[in-house]
Amino acid sequence: MSKEKEIRDAIEREKHPERKRTRAEIRSIEREIARIWRDGDEKDLMRFLRGIGLKDESPDFVRAVSVFRSLRAGKH
Repeated sequence: MSKEKEIRDAIEREKHPERKRTRAEIRSIEREIARIWRDGDEKDLMRFLRGIGLKDESPDFVRAVSVFRSLRAGKH
């Protein structure tokens, strides 16, 4: 990551302290989720969720994995 981008992201977080992630970070997360849906599996999703700070026992983690499983079961 370039220094310029790091500075812009820091400024963005400073301007909006209630926001946990910058727009660029959210876009990056969306791209990674799309990649996991297209090419990955449940373990990839779990690694990704842990990487963005979700704990295995968190309701959001459990819900995301459950939805992924349900959608995968219907995907052919």
